[in-house]
Amino acid sequence: MDIKEQSLLNYYYRKLTEGTFDEKDIYGFLLLIKNQGKEIRWINEVTEFVLNRGKYNGVMKEYLYETRKKFESLGRTKAALRIEDVFSFKEIRAGLNKVLADCHLEGVANEKINHFVTCLISILQQISITDENDREIGKLFFAISNKEIILMAEIEVAQNLFKKTNAVFPVLTANNSYADIKKQDRFDTPYLFVDKVVEVTSKEEKLEIIIP
Repeated sequence: MDIKEQSLLNYYYRKLTEGTFDEKDIYGFLLLIKNQGKEIRWINEVTEFVLNRGKYNGVMKEYLYETRKKFESLGRTKAALRIEDVFSFKEIRAGLNKVLADCHLEGVANEKINHFVTCLISILQQISITDENDREIGKLFFAISNKEIILMAEIEVAQNLFKKTNAVFPVLTANNSYADIKKQDRFDTPYLFVDKVVEVTSKEEKLEIIIP
């Protein structure tokens, strides 16, 4: 990393640690840490997904396809359906802090990692999911509940040869410590924003979620 790159990284790092980082900082920050974290899978895959959006092909798209297959196999197998985030909070924290350490910066606390993941979720909303024939079969949406902020996938699944339905499942999650959201039910089912674009911004050193 040359002096100019280090200066830019320091700029985003200060924003992240001081609480002024928001979704508009994601692109520049990811590009800088990708160059330093080439061996860290989530950094490379997430950066490519952010940059290429619906045209992306990689681990995250494979994850969406594999999860789709799990739903399509329901009733035909005895295996329990278990869905985990494509990248865990622990994996994201470890990778990000390793890159920062390699650049002679201190690691950031869980609260700031959560800010980063929340901004990432917002940036990834509304990306189309396409199949091998480039046909749209789903989309990623911003979702929020009383406790969590979620990048939710809604994707077409085949129940049988003649019937199709949509499956909805989480792709990435963060803790919701930003918006006071009333629980929809006792399960805290998240609100899914299908036709609206949510914005994650910073105001007075606090992350703010703007819901249209």
